[in-house]
Amino acid sequence: MDNMAIYIDMSKCTACRSCQVACKSWNQLKAEQTENRGSHENPPDLSANTWNRIRWIEQMKNGSIAWTFFSERCRHCDPPDCKYMADTYVEGAIIKDPSGAVLFTEKIKGIDPDEIMSACPFNIPRYDPKTGMAFKCNFCIDRINFGLPPACVKACSTGALNFGEKSKMMALARSRIAELGDKAALYPGEGYNVFWALPDKELLKHI
Repeated sequence: MDNMAIYIDMSKCTACRSCQVACKSWNQLKAEQTENRGSHENPPDLSANTWNRIRWIEQMKNGSIAWTFFSERCRHCDPPDCKYMADTYVEGAIIKDPSGAVLFTEKIKGIDPDEIMSACPFNIPRYDPKTGMAFKCNFCIDRINFGLPPACVKACSTGALNFGEKSKMMALARSRIAELGDKAALYPGEGYNVFWALPDKELLKHI
C-alpha cells in the first residue's frame, strides 16, 4: 500500500464532533463520564478510550471572540519517535505500517508506560492500567486495509477531514494554504502522516 495521510483543513471544521463519535463507534471505545467545566470542550482530554477530540481555540479578533477548532490526535510521525524508543526495549512493540500508520501492539505491555508517554513530542498516548496497554489513534488500519477511509474522515460532512495518498493530500494542503493567504501555515510538517492547514499562524501558539 502507498503511504497514506489524513489532511485536516481547520478552516472548515465546525466542531460538530462527528469525528469523535465515529472514532468511538468504530473502535468500540467506552463512553466516559464528564462534567461541566465551563468550556465547550468535551471530553477534557484524550484517554485510553478517547483517541480523537476537538479542542476549542478562542481568540480575540477585531474586538470580538473568534473560535477555531483543532482535531487533537496522533500525528503518525514519519519517522516515529515512539517506535525508536520502543525498539530499544522490545522489538515489535510499536510498528510502522506501510500505509503510514504507527501502531501499538500487545508487546508494548513490556515497556514502562512513562517511557512511552515521554517519547511522544505531542503528548498523545494514554495508558490504561487495567489492561497494561497504551492507546492512541490507529489510523483505522482495519478500514484502510480494505480500501475504506478512516471512520473520522467518513463521518466528516464539511470536508475538513480528507484521506488519500500522502503526496495528493500534501498537494491539497499546500493549495488550500495558498488560498487562505499569507497568514496560513502547514502544521506540523511534511514528516507526518496527519497534518493540518492552519488558517492563521497565530494558532501555533495554542496547539
